[in-house]
Amino acid sequence: MKKRISMIMVICLLLSLTACGVNSGTNSNTEPSATQSQAETSPSEPAAEPTEEAAKMLVVYFSATGNTKAVAEEITRLTGADLYEIVPAVPYTDEDLNYNNNECRANQEMNDASARPAIGSEAMDVSSYDTVFIGYPIWWGTMPRIINTFLDTFDLSGKTVLPFCTSGSSGITQSVSDIRAAEPDADVRDGLRASGANDSSIENWIADNGISE
Repeated sequence: MKKRISMIMVICLLLSLTACGVNSGTNSNTEPSATQSQAETSPSEPAAEPTEEAAKMLVVYFSATGNTKAVAEEITRLTGADLYEIVPAVPYTDEDLNYNNNECRANQEMNDASARPAIGSEAMDVSSYDTVFIGYPIWWGTMPRIINTFLDTFDLSGKTVLPFCTSGSSGITQSVSDIRAAEPDADVRDGLRASGANDSSIENWIADNGISE
């Protein structure tokens, strides 16, 4: 009888140990927590690299006959700059531009260094631009007085200024000197005299000044 009881106890003990072993194995195979799994499988996002803001450019021009306008539009096309036309408050007529007449409006203005023809185009803010192209025809060896009006109105200090002109024969040197005198705190570069919008020197001049779209 005692042997039978002892055998039963041994069998119960063995069954108990087997159950513990099964439970222990089950617990050791539990899945990792959601937080742990996410940390292991989610790649870290790369930090955004800072981007350099492109310089803002503006092409300003006055055109009496359309030649300077065509060059200004070509510069705008090549650079992606904004475009602003200086429109006289009182438009120039053909008679105003009759240089053979000493009494014509253009000649009278150029004979008066203090003349400042009014600008009729809508006012604009040039403060946000880093580079300003300024275009004009050559009158009496320099820029028309309405360009002086623009320079007196807007402060170009700290900006890069690139003058360009259209002219059949006269150069741009004197007008560049006049712009430098009017804007002493601007970086006024050497100018370009273009024969027209198809002048190949336009693109070369832009590239020489380190400007691209």
